[in-house]
Amino acid sequence: MKRNVGSSVLRFVSLATLILAPACASMRPPAQNSGPTLSTEGVQLAVLKQSCTQTQEPDQPDNDLAEAIVEVEVRNSAPDAVTINRTEFRLLTPDGFALKTRTWGSADPLVLKGGETRAFEMRFMSRGSLQCSRELQLDPGTGICVGGKAVRMKAVTFVPSTPAGSSATGTAAEAPGRVACES
Repeated sequence: MKRNVGSSVLRFVSLATLILAPACASMRPPAQNSGPTLSTEGVQLAVLKQSCTQTQEPDQPDNDLAEAIVEVEVRNSAPDAVTINRTEFRLLTPDGFALKTRTWGSADPLVLKGGETRAFEMRFMSRGSLQCSRELQLDPGTGICVGGKAVRMKAVTFVPSTPAGSSATGTAAEAPGRVACES
C-alpha cells in the first residue's frame, strides 16, 4: 500500500489549526497601551496583543486564578545581536507583585541579529494578584541583552481588554527571578 505523505501532512496541519485556533482567537490588542518603549541601544519592546482571563473561586475568596498571555514584539535596530531571556521578564501588578512567566520553553534564549524583529508570547498565572480589569506593566528587567550587558528599558504599560464578565480580587506574591545579564 502506497502512503501519500503530502496528504498526511495536510491533515496534520489542518488538525493542529483546529486545535489551536480557539486559543489564538481570544488574543486582541490591549484596551489601553502606552505603546512601544525604546532603549538607547536601539532595541524596541511592544505589547501587540493579549488575553486575560479570571476564574472566581466562590468557596475560596482571594484565591481566584488568573492567566494573562501577552504577545510581545522585540525589534533590534542595533548592529549587534540581542539576546532575549524571557525568564527575566515580569508582569507587574498595581499592588506591587512581579509575576514570573510560566511560558513553556521560556528558559531557551532567543537571539535577534541586527535589524531583526521577532514576536513571541509569554504566559503569566497567579492566584489572587492578577486582575484583568487593572493596569499592568510588562517589565523586561534584565531580559534583553546586547553584548552580555542588560539593556535598560522602561516597562510597557497596558490595560487588558477582557471578555465580558471577567473580574477578580485578591493577593499573592511571586519570588524575584535570577539575574541573566550583567547590569
